[in-house]
Amino acid sequence: MSKQRIKEIAIQHFNRYGYEGTKMAQVAEEAGIRKQSLAYHYATKKTLLLEIYEEVVQEEQQFVRQFFSESSALPLEQQLHSFLLEHKNRFLTHPNVAFMYILSFITPLEVHDFVLAQYRTYLGTLKEELSATFATVQATDIRLSPEEATVAFVTLMDGLDVQLVYETRQSYEQALAIAWNVFWSGIQRK
Repeated sequence: MSKQRIKEIAIQHFNRYGYEGTKMAQVAEEAGIRKQSLAYHYATKKTLLLEIYEEVVQEEQQFVRQFFSESSALPLEQQLHSFLLEHKNRFLTHPNVAFMYILSFITPLEVHDFVLAQYRTYLGTLKEELSATFATVQATDIRLSPEEATVAFVTLMDGLDVQLVYETRQSYEQALAIAWNVFWSGIQRK
């Protein structure tokens, strides 16, 4: 059994049962190994979670960089709106992404500081990419500085993430339809 497969199974368990409800014995059983074999790779559930979370954050940082690089030729409105749609789709179809966001909202005390530090690195990457994207736009097109527009976009995204973590895909889409118009109207120079 590969460590990668163990991590995939663990993510499924963390997403389904939460940190407290995930049992290493169940992860081992589903992986087809003995608990002692799992303990060889990961002495504790905390160790397993920390390794997974760090890797998932790095994957999402790479996605953000790649998305903004590949979509840089699109008009700003389309680029930003497409990012929010892709963000939703990744949350719904990639267990790793759901794991990262759910854990950032519902963080066990035992791993709080680590998760917060890792999530802040992700946010740092997102803000850098957004700020660079807004910096390429003519001052005649948007009325906010790149830093202000970045804060506005991240705030919009935070609110939408609440819909993904605590509500449904439909509530995300409804909130996006309403909030997008407010956001886009608010940053445009009239």
